[in-house]
Amino acid sequence: MGSQAWIAAAFGILLFGCVPASSPHRPTEFSGASALEFTRQLVALGPRDSGTDGAQRAARWIAQRLRELGWQVEMDEFKDISHDVQWTFYNVVAHRRGARRDRILFGAHYDTKRGIPPPFEGANDSGSGVGVLLELARVGANWRWPCDVTLAFFDGEECRVAYGPHDGFHGSRRLAQRAVREGWSRQVRAVIVVDMVGDRDWTPTLPLNAHPAVLTALLEAAQTLGLRDRIRLAQGSILDDHQPFLDAGMPAAVVIDFQYGSRPGANDYWHTPEDRMDKLAPQSLEWTGQLILEAAWKLVGYPKAAHDSTPRSDVDR
Repeated sequence: MGSQAWIAAAFGILLFGCVPASSPHRPTEFSGASALEFTRQLVALGPRDSGTDGAQRAARWIAQRLRELGWQVEMDEFKDISHDVQWTFYNVVAHRRGARRDRILFGAHYDTKRGIPPPFEGANDSGSGVGVLLELARVGANWRWPCDVTLAFFDGEECRVAYGPHDGFHGSRRLAQRAVREGWSRQVRAVIVVDMVGDRDWTPTLPLNAHPAVLTALLEAAQTLGLRDRIRLAQGSILDDHQPFLDAGMPAAVVIDFQYGSRPGANDYWHTPEDRMDKLAPQSLEWTGQLILEAAWKLVGYPKAAHDSTPRSDVDR
């Protein structure tokens, strides 16, 4: 499908699910300052290159934060081959049950690019995505979700040489394959991945290799939040952790900001020691969290606050 036809399909498709349940309200506000603090704490752990003690330390830290917030957490340790070497990876997967057994999955990677000279923090790539998902875990811990929700923190997103079947996306490919093998891939209504979303000049891109319904939900969410003028549509595909889920037949998209640099249009902070905490802004993280939550709610229905005893309207399946 050509790019123009794909965009038209994304705008024109009906959201494959449903209408929001009862009144569209946000039971708890997403805090960019809190997301930035989660990011700072992760970055303070040091480099998180896959296959190192640093990656394992980061995975355990993420898992502990999620458990403290009351989520059901699994640390999935697995081995995979990259360039004829077997490496050990760690996915962290958190889950909460909802009123229905269909599912929405939010994802981000936590590993850092190997081989960047010190001091390298990987604050935006990959700290920002982790900060957003941990803040989502905090605010959503006591919501009565309309469907099951999964938070996935992927290891091995970064390639060692060049992206391919055995280089890069190790964690997301592992979880997508598990979803198919274990039979819950058919329950997934949307996979929304965030990556490089903390830049002070927040101008995220939505790529063409995204499921039209998820893309539409993100665009409509941006319009609802008054952020549409900041969102860009890519002229082509962007490879990221959403791709293995697309390949496995699940509706997926990524929110990513590749304009990360010293001047408009540049990307000269990416994979360099310049990717530091001082380049990030809490407002950017807050907008990201609001965007992906609003898109999710447009797809599966709004949650209720834990103290709200009002019966939830059924969401059309």
